[in-house]
Formats: sequence, C-alpha cells, structure tokens
Amino acid sequence: MTEIKYKIFDKIEAIGNPSWEALFGDPAEGYSFYKSVEESLLEGFSFSYLAIYKDSRLAVIAPLFCADFDLAIAADGFWEKLIKSARIFMPRFLICKTFFCGAPFSESGVLGACTGALEDPAIRRVLLKAIEKQAAGHHASLILFKDFLEKDALVLNYLRSFGFTKVSSYPAVDVSLNFKSFEEYLQSLGKSTRKNLKKKLQKSSEQGEIQVRLVDDIRPEIDKIMQLYENTYQAGSTKFERLNWEFFLRVNRQFSCARFFLYYFQDKLVAFNLCFSHKNILIDKFIGLDYAVSNRLNLYFVSWAHNIKWCIEHQINAYYPGQTDYEPKIRLGGKLIPLYAYLKHRRLVANFMIKILALFFKPDNFDKNLRS
Repeated sequence: MTEIKYKIFDKIEAIGNPSWEALFGDPAEGYSFYKSVEESLLEGFSFSYLAIYKDSRLAVIAPLFCADFDLAIAADGFWEKLIKSARIFMPRFLICKTFFCGAPFSESGVLGACTGALEDPAIRRVLLKAIEKQAAGHHASLILFKDFLEKDALVLNYLRSFGFTKVSSYPAVDVSLNFKSFEEYLQSLGKSTRKNLKKKLQKSSEQGEIQVRLVDDIRPEIDKIMQLYENTYQAGSTKFERLNWEFFLRVNRQFSCARFFLYYFQDKLVAFNLCFSHKNILIDKFIGLDYAVSNRLNLYFVSWAHNIKWCIEHQINAYYPGQTDYEPKIRLGGKLIPLYAYLKHRRLVANFMIKILALFFKPDNFDKNLRS
C-alpha cells in the first residue's frame, strides 16, 4: 500500500539544493532566490516549506509563507478612497492574515513536483490538508495559492471542489526580443511610441551623460540604494512586501543571477535597477528612483532602453519588466501573461463573502489597460 506523508520545514537548507532542483528544475528564481528571501527576515512575513513524500521518496515541495493580505489591493479611485476612510475607524478592514502557497514577489507561483505527482488524488488531499493545518496553526483566516500560470492553474483547478475561488491576478509582462539591434527593436514599435521614446531619450541625453554601472558589490552604495527603493515604494499605488537592506545584500551575495545596474548623473546615484539574468531571460525585479531628477532625466525610459540594449547585446530574447504599471509596458512591446490565484476563507459564511469580494476587487475591474 502506498504511504504518503509530509513534513514542514522552517528553513530551506533542511531540504537542500539537490532535492530542490530535482523537483523544480533550474528556473531563474531558484533555491538561492528563496534562501535569500527567507534569510532577509522581511517584516510581517514568515516562511516555511511543505515537503510531501510518497513511499519515502520526495514527490512535492510547496513554498509557503504567512503575511497580511489586503483584499482591496487592486481598488482604485472612489473605492480606494472609501476603503481608506473606513480604515480610519477599522484599521484592518478587508485586511486578512493569510497563508500563501507561493512566494511574495516571484514572477509566478511554482510547485516543485516529480512527474505525475500533482495529478495523484492522494497527494492532492495531503497537500491541501497540510496547508489548511498550517493556516490554522498560524491563525490565518485566508488561504491563497498565489499567481500561478495557466498551465499550473489547470493542475490546481481541483481546489475549486474544496471551496476555493479562482480569480485573475495582476498579469506578468513578456517583451519578446528577437532583434539584432536596438534600432530594429524601435522599428517594431508603433510610430507614435517610437517617436515618443526617441524624444524622451534625446531629452535625457541633452541634460548630460548618465553612466550605467553593473556592479558586483553593492555594499558601498547600500544606504543610497535603500533610499531610492523607499522613494519608489512610497510612490507606488500597489504595496505588498516591503524590502529591507538585508534582502538586497543577500541577493547580491548569494544569488548568482542578480544584476545590479546603478545609474549615475553628475557623479550622484540617481537610480538603481535589480534584475535577474538567467539563460535567455532578463527579469526586471525592482527599481529605485531619485524623484528630484527622474522626470527631467526620463529615468524610467532610460532604464527600459538600457535593459533592452543589454538583452540584445547578451542574446537574451525575453525581457520580463514585472507586474503593474501596464500602460507604458504594453506600448513598448509587452504582452500580458495571465496569472491566477485560488483563495478560500476558513469560515464558511466568510468564504461566501470572499467569493463576491474577490470577483469585484480583481485587477481588471480597476485597470483599463487590463480590461482592453
């Protein structure tokens, strides 16, 4: 008789890199990425890993974490103002302590599994049972499988039979770069977009030279990097995780895929861009800007152009510029990659209300670029 058991590990090192890669393969955001995130001790986050064994053989690994989640994260305009007003009197209105399957800011949710494991009903039951037990142990009212690709969502559709609601997440963006030169990339854009981008880059160059340095060691600039990150974090409309200096230092030290591009203007650091380069992919993870000069220098578009050129130069044919802020990304050649989430409240009546709220507060209800 087949025996299926599971263990929960608080440290990824307890699983080990060989076992991790055996189930996950070699993605851009692999073992070292998860290790860096875990060891950064991000405020408000606790991490763990579910390992499922079939006849003593490791069959599934699920990255897990617990944190607060704002059900109205996508709300904008009138509804955003209304919710902020309500939180003056009820600070946790529509905010739930949530137990997640996935990672806070990976490109997509991933489950590591050997062939056929996630199609096994017995393993599926153990996966769900273990996660529900961990959610109860963390006193989390909501369970959420976060940001899974369509191919993975098809595997997870069984969750709907157990009371989960499937909703659209903020999609990822893919810019295909089968070009031999930056000029060839420009020619692929619409006429007005091409003209506008050239104009912005020209205006930036007229202000003076912007030097871009790819650095191996960010420690001399970590304080300035954190200030630039805080600038962008505070200006952003969608907030979930808040990074700390430990995260940037650990990624810089432990994650070989990390690329830190630092932008200097008149010998002053005015922007940074953390990217992950892996095989034929460049993932744009985090950017920080000095808003005193960013608009005048068009730093966002300078960074975009730099990354496109860097990809072409290094024969990288896929650039992932991240979620949210879709309007410029779509105009500049991006295609949306749908992502899906499954969520369930542990209380029956509350779960009925969650189904309604999740369908109302989904991103494309508030983002015209997603609707179109």
